[in-house]
Amino acid sequence: MRFTTSLILLAAGSIGSVYSQGFENADFNITEALVEKGVDVSALPELADLEQRSSTAGCSIACHSLKLLYGSSVVIEGSPGYDGFTDGYWSVQQASVDPYCIFKPASASQTSISVLIARLSQCPFAVKSGGHAAFAGASSIEGGITIALERLNEITVAKDKKTVAIGPGNLWYDVYTTLQRSDIAVIGGRVSGIGVGGLTLGGGISFFSSLYGWACDNVASFEVVTASGIIVTASPKSYSDLFWALRGGGNNFGIVTKFNLNAISLPGGQMWGGSRIHTADQFPAVVNAFYNLGINSPNDPNAAQIMSYAYVQSANLEVASAELQYAKPVENAPIFSEYLAIPTIQADTRIRTLVDLTEHFNASNPNGLRESYWTAAYKLDRDLVTDVQNIFFDELNSIRDAAGIVPALTLQVITQGQLTQMKKNGGNPLGLSEAQGPYLLLNPNVMWQDAADDARVLGAYSRIIQRANAAAKSRNAYRDYLYMNYASQFQAVVPSYGAANQQRLKQVATKYDPTGVYQRLQPGYFKLDGAPASGP
Repeated sequence: MRFTTSLILLAAGSIGSVYSQGFENADFNITEALVEKGVDVSALPELADLEQRSSTAGCSIACHSLKLLYGSSVVIEGSPGYDGFTDGYWSVQQASVDPYCIFKPASASQTSISVLIARLSQCPFAVKSGGHAAFAGASSIEGGITIALERLNEITVAKDKKTVAIGPGNLWYDVYTTLQRSDIAVIGGRVSGIGVGGLTLGGGISFFSSLYGWACDNVASFEVVTASGIIVTASPKSYSDLFWALRGGGNNFGIVTKFNLNAISLPGGQMWGGSRIHTADQFPAVVNAFYNLGINSPNDPNAAQIMSYAYVQSANLEVASAELQYAKPVENAPIFSEYLAIPTIQADTRIRTLVDLTEHFNASNPNGLRESYWTAAYKLDRDLVTDVQNIFFDELNSIRDAAGIVPALTLQVITQGQLTQMKKNGGNPLGLSEAQGPYLLLNPNVMWQDAADDARVLGAYSRIIQRANAAAKSRNAYRDYLYMNYASQFQAVVPSYGAANQQRLKQVATKYDPTGVYQRLQPGYFKLDGAPASGP
């Protein structure tokens, strides 16, 4: 057949990634773009008819055409392996979504072809890196194509060990385990089972962020599949506007098929960290320790903290968990002295590897439950921490009896060091101000078992955010910023970056995607306008 030789070349990665200079013109022809990538649409029976018309059966046509091109890399609904894939998502809500097919590209070129076929057939698609979002449709799509990037799993250390080329199909466990052998690490996720792609494109807070900034601030370059199928490398010197947009702008500009990340030295992967669990009588002391460590972070930016209030249903017990980390293998650094003086009911801080510490966090993020994440940001204020603590436990009264519920209110500080690092390489679009820092970052989060409890659980968490926002406003501490990686489907993330940054992001999207492919055909997750869902 006419396209056989081209398919062999595609499988070998021999076809060039850029078919034209510049970007999409008004007379852009999708079928010509596919031909230039070695795919003759006229030789694919179902696609051939789409050269002149659209089809209500577009996803059937797209999936069967991809199947003809790539064989076992395409799993159609009802085929062996389909249920195993959909069941592998972190949250039950995501696992409940049934795409028409799953495509697992082995290269940026194959990813590009899938986008063009989706455009030609007008079949919606979603993109999955690690699949760790809490709501349905974030990285899978009902009745469309889920492009699963798991085969894009490169981890290549540069000869000078200054950068690492990492595919979005990796989980952070894979990355850190591989890099530990070279005595280096990258600025990435803190939970081993989270994927590289979503975390980095949404910002990406790291154990090392007060030293180096967020994950998005430590990307040397992105390899990106644009809506026209053109594959570009965005960096501070090349496609710099796209580089800026991808540092927190999410999935609105293309599919990133490779992240070149700056590396840091971490001999043996060694650092210090772990948990300290406190009962309610110690809450005032924990608040003081949390606040003071956040304020004093510039004195020792090796230190990091994550503090969570939680309710243990089986014991009817309210607790606070202080997760402490130190970027060097140093026991009980002086900056933690206030925390270390508070009595605990359980503590396991010790020198660990980065891999071990991310596994420690992963244990508290099991698969197979219903999930909800929410977020807000305020000026760091000691009394406001107590306010939101009280609001959280008050609202829990309406849902404490929900089957298998594991409710938490996680608090972090966006430190002055993090804010300073966000200015490098032209800055990012998040809209966080160094002058207004440090920030108090809220992440109310919850796991539960029964769908019958969905409405009341979501309602309680919506009220937590509403009441916390009101408390922050009363203290003149409210900040209009939502962290994408913690936001619920009911929160409008990109508008929270500020009107100027939102407009600039729209301009970048229009430049590289003039027909809005990544807004219309990839509708999931956080788009440039509004929230993914209304309610609750």
